[in-house]
Amino acid sequence: MTDLIIYITFFLLTLAVSLYLNGYLNKLFVGNKLTDPINERSSHNYPATRSGGLSVFLTVCVASAFAVATYNLSFPLYVLLSVFFMTLTGFADDLIEVRYREKLFLQIFAGILMIQSGYSVDSFHGIFGVEQLPYWFEVFVSLFVFVVIVNALNLIDGLDGLASFLSIKFFLVSGGIILISDPTLFLFFPIIIGALVGFLVFNFNRNNKVFLGDTGSLFLGSIMAFLVFYILDTQNNLITDDFITRPLLVVLMLLYPLTDTLRAFLIRSYKNQSPFVADRIHLHHRLADKGYQHWQASMLIFILSSFVLGLNMLVFGTLELYGSIGMTLVVLILYYYIFFK
Repeated sequence: MTDLIIYITFFLLTLAVSLYLNGYLNKLFVGNKLTDPINERSSHNYPATRSGGLSVFLTVCVASAFAVATYNLSFPLYVLLSVFFMTLTGFADDLIEVRYREKLFLQIFAGILMIQSGYSVDSFHGIFGVEQLPYWFEVFVSLFVFVVIVNALNLIDGLDGLASFLSIKFFLVSGGIILISDPTLFLFFPIIIGALVGFLVFNFNRNNKVFLGDTGSLFLGSIMAFLVFYILDTQNNLITDDFITRPLLVVLMLLYPLTDTLRAFLIRSYKNQSPFVADRIHLHHRLADKGYQHWQASMLIFILSSFVLGLNMLVFGTLELYGSIGMTLVVLILYYYIFFK
């Protein structure tokens, strides 16, 4: 009961700090004319800023520092360095637009830092009949996973609330897993969710709209990559091991960012375009073009992806791996023809 009170207290305090910082930094950005340009891809008609990511980052830093000082919360040093480095890269990209080649190099460097924390993708957990990975391949796979996750979240951040809703879903699921396996780390989850809820209030505000920007998407993406490393690392015992295999679990937790990014990359490659070019071929843009308001489209994707995750958790014991994969593909095809086509 005492822990529950602490978690609720930190959530409410973080929410309050997030609301204040989002409002303050938005006014600061507008006052210095650091507003997001309005063009044919824009969803806003009033001045908006990319201050949301910085607000979420600072909120989490303040709340986490307080939690470390007053409660049993700690983070591996190299995780902090990697997340900070990615956030700094995103902030620079929001201000001066870092080219994607340089950004990719910086992401690989941040991934190397993350691996130094002691957590990595060191096993396929029986997928393709592979268990433990040789160290050189472990590093390669971990870097690949890090870059994919960071970019996937960054590339879907084109609809109000979408990246935040999907991040909240991810943090709720991973937080529930970690609550059992490592309770000392769980306090971070009320903090990050409180920061995102405070941001959403401004993200859906018509006259004082704020966006996550690359600062926020790279910050959240790097944290999610670490949690994927934590889940896939064999040194951790997870409560979900009795219900579903770990690689399938993390794919389902990131289902929409991964599938939408893969689809966008394939379409752009087919058209001989750069995979990193900005356009409106994403699935969530289809929903917006069909008349869904941003919050409606974001909530629909949140509900659909959560349903697939929950369904797999229920039937994995019966269908096992390949049956679950087949069922998921069928559901995704039905989703596409019902909602997105």
